[in-house]
Amino acid sequence: MFEAGLFGQGPAFWRWIETDAAQPYLAAFAADRRPPEPGEPFAIDLAADDLLAPDRLAQLALQIEADHA
Repeated sequence: MFEAGLFGQGPAFWRWIETDAAQPYLAAFAADRRPPEPGEPFAIDLAADDLLAPDRLAQLALQIEADHA
């Protein structure tokens, strides 16, 4: 997430990344970035929250800065 430019390079990100609140975002980012396995069907859960939506990530970045700065 950091290398992809989703967050700034401030210390707040590094403090947040170690919290339990970061785990769903880390899992979503890892799943989004992994290559598909051979024969894996393409499936999207349209009912699931999009944790990686740009507006949601922008709001999260502001919240991280406020909470962990």
